[in-house]
Amino acid sequence: MSVPQVRVAIVGCGHAGLCVVGALRRRNIDSVVFDDASRLGDVWRGRYDELTLNTERDASLIPDVDAPPSMDRWPTRDQWAAYIEHAADVLCVDRRVARVEQIQRGDGAWMLQTSAGDFCADAVVVATGRAHIPVIPEWLQNVGDSIEVIHSSRFRRANDYTGRRALVIGSGNSGAEIAHLLADGGVEVTWSIRTRPVWARRELFGTNLTTLGRMGKRLPDHLVDLSGRLSQPLLFGRLRPYGLGPPQRRLSQVAEASGATLDSGVIDDVRSGRVRLVGDVDGLDVDAAGSAVRLTNGTVIACDVVIAATGFRPGLKGVLPAEMLDESWPRVGQAPFEQTPGLFTAGLNPATLTAFHPDFITEAELIADAIAARQ
Repeated sequence: MSVPQVRVAIVGCGHAGLCVVGALRRRNIDSVVFDDASRLGDVWRGRYDELTLNTERDASLIPDVDAPPSMDRWPTRDQWAAYIEHAADVLCVDRRVARVEQIQRGDGAWMLQTSAGDFCADAVVVATGRAHIPVIPEWLQNVGDSIEVIHSSRFRRANDYTGRRALVIGSGNSGAEIAHLLADGGVEVTWSIRTRPVWARRELFGTNLTTLGRMGKRLPDHLVDLSGRLSQPLLFGRLRPYGLGPPQRRLSQVAEASGATLDSGVIDDVRSGRVRLVGDVDGLDVDAAGSAVRLTNGTVIACDVVIAATGFRPGLKGVLPAEMLDESWPRVGQAPFEQTPGLFTAGLNPATLTAFHPDFITEAELIADAIAARQ
């Protein structure tokens, strides 16, 4: 039985994968997309109710796919999910509803083992997304029934926690926003941050953060870092008395820190005492009275639920050959992100100042150029 042959196989039909579909189509290159979602956009629909995009709408749109008039400038979770579904229709995506289980180099081509059978491709673009496997600290993984521990990916709405004491761990965007949403919902909140981030707002100095990121790409690192430090007192006043400043991250090191943390209201929550700010957590203590967590400095904090906003892994282990991965992430982080001849990654590459969605658009063009050059 012959194995079906495709020109380019794209693994994943989210924003990054769809950008690659469009970029290839503009070069008259056909592609087949493999994605096992029953409904495209459900990755977004599964996140918390109040989630909005951190990149501005017009800078995030998939080329050749306009936004509907009803989409906000900072799209909501459901608006963006619907847009992904709409974009696949506009681009006439040739999709196989299948899970790709393994990608291996064959005889002059790439072999894809999928839940719908085997396929052969001249080139492969892996665009399965950054937020595939939730990461929870090891000391939180086996705590028994005395305390509820969830990853931020399972958080939906604040009123699910009414009357409880919540500890949120993580100083990134999810941790900051979830802490604010809980406090706004009347939940008793303690927020643990290990490293003070660079704080920002979606709208800065009369423009939006995505546009400023584009401008920052043209500046040397020392000026980017200086702007990150100087913007804090200009935007938020003095943060040191509240434990929120100065930044312990350099804005130019965005690939490691995933950029600035946007303030959705949590800074005022800390100032007002609605959110108690504490340092790093390193253990869980359980006593007869209930459950508590232990800070690195020895302080013990009582809580009923821990929400770990501690990041994700892409889930590529076993799918890609081990030599292409570095701690589960693709090894090659330079454009066009060709991990080995004919195999590319999109949407899985180091972040830049313009953040993920605008970067995906740029990456797709570079990947498509590299594939076209191989013809």
